[in-house]
Amino acid sequence: MSHECRSFAEHFDKLADGHAERLAVREQERDWRYADVQARSFGAAETLREPGIGAGHAVALMAPNSGAFVSSFIGIARAGGVIAPFNVRYQQQELVYYLQQTRAVAIMATSDLVPVVTEALEVLDDPPCLVEIEADGSCRVVRPRGGAIDDLAAWGAPDTATLGTAPLLLQYTSGSTGAPKRIIRTNRMLLDELGRLSTAFGLGEDDRFLGAAPFSHVNGLVRTMMTSMYVGGTLYPVPAFGRRPVLELMTRERITYFGAVPYMFAILARSPIRGQVDLSSLRVAFSASAPLLPDDNRLFAEKYGTFVRQLYGSTETGTISVNLQEPADERLESVGLPLEGIRVEIRGEDGQPAAAGVEGEVAIASPHAITAYDGNPEATAASFHDGFYLSGDLGVMDADGYLTLTGRKKFLINRGGFKVNPHEVEKAILSYPGVAEVVVLGALSTFGDEVVRCIIVRDGPCTEDEIVEHCRTRIADYKVPSLIEFRDELPKSPAGKILRSEL
Repeated sequence: MSHECRSFAEHFDKLADGHAERLAVREQERDWRYADVQARSFGAAETLREPGIGAGHAVALMAPNSGAFVSSFIGIARAGGVIAPFNVRYQQQELVYYLQQTRAVAIMATSDLVPVVTEALEVLDDPPCLVEIEADGSCRVVRPRGGAIDDLAAWGAPDTATLGTAPLLLQYTSGSTGAPKRIIRTNRMLLDELGRLSTAFGLGEDDRFLGAAPFSHVNGLVRTMMTSMYVGGTLYPVPAFGRRPVLELMTRERITYFGAVPYMFAILARSPIRGQVDLSSLRVAFSASAPLLPDDNRLFAEKYGTFVRQLYGSTETGTISVNLQEPADERLESVGLPLEGIRVEIRGEDGQPAAAGVEGEVAIASPHAITAYDGNPEATAASFHDGFYLSGDLGVMDADGYLTLTGRKKFLINRGGFKVNPHEVEKAILSYPGVAEVVVLGALSTFGDEVVRCIIVRDGPCTEDEIVEHCRTRIADYKVPSLIEFRDELPKSPAGKILRSEL
């Protein structure tokens, strides 16, 4: 898939220049025309360029779903920066870690998040520049960078002739070892993905996008926010998911596109309807980041008149497949067929393609996927072979080519679409004085994803409430354990390794 535009910002400008008065973002406080988003993005770019931030420099973006997020994102891209989206729930431990890992020369944060970011900057030897974002998208430097900005901080700055290969997104994922792996996706990769996704769903400028999944996560960021700006539609950002406000918004604004995570659909499916609720305008509803249980899908369809489509993707590959099966109530557990130009194979234990209906590891070859983990040759060698990415997910493919995921080989906990690193939670819990040992695992929730479960061996006073409160000040709330169990000892191998399979 080819594009005449070389970057996401360039694509947005072409669209905004031709449709300046079109409604780009509608939020409770204000409407943003495409001209408004464009103007604020130019302001954000200028704010970054003034202290010398430019091509290839990492800029962290920490903002709730909003028009200000959209204009700031495009502003960073316009300045040539590499965007590192940060979850608004991050606390000091996470902020310090990811600011160091991304080598961010600046962090842009909304006014309400400036205090927690400032606390994190205080403990860094060479803190990045802090840019405050107002609700209307205007921004200003409130704390200059601690040291000079130099080319060593850049992730790459290709010349304008190869702008498509310029890095745009800087994200992290974790494997079974728990070690974060750096993922850098270019303008070209993302434009390719957006083009394929838009074609698969038949999207256009008349579509109205509900932005309920967090824009800090690849699902809400790429498949909703960036997609809406790619096709010239209207985005309705939701800073915090609430079932009744969301249903009222979807009814009032005649939402046509809703991408979310399973628990959101499950909650809506189980919610009693109060007042007038009409989702007949909804023509694209998809669930990603975890399996949506068929029973919840059927309940949603019975109540609102449409089935939810299962979509499969990853941070490494972008969108892989989506189930557009007709009739929609067949193969509800399947994530469908690969998008155009993407190959999916099921690999057996011998690494060879498995027969239809045989479970194996899902391998993906995609033109908009990365081909290596940045700066991590060991992880690259384990996950990338002969043009394929070995996902660590288990699945089966039927004779018609429909893919169904059956499990995964990794230890990561899938909490409402967010991937929780057990070792990170263990680190937070072990810092409590009454804890001698801890193991963190995932436990299946009623919504089809997982909750965080921890098993603790005490060596002093320690209660469930104390552990929860201790964690809340150190890690994001979705990482805080929901199930806490105390034992006298943990099962171990003769070599002293904890036997997770026995827990």
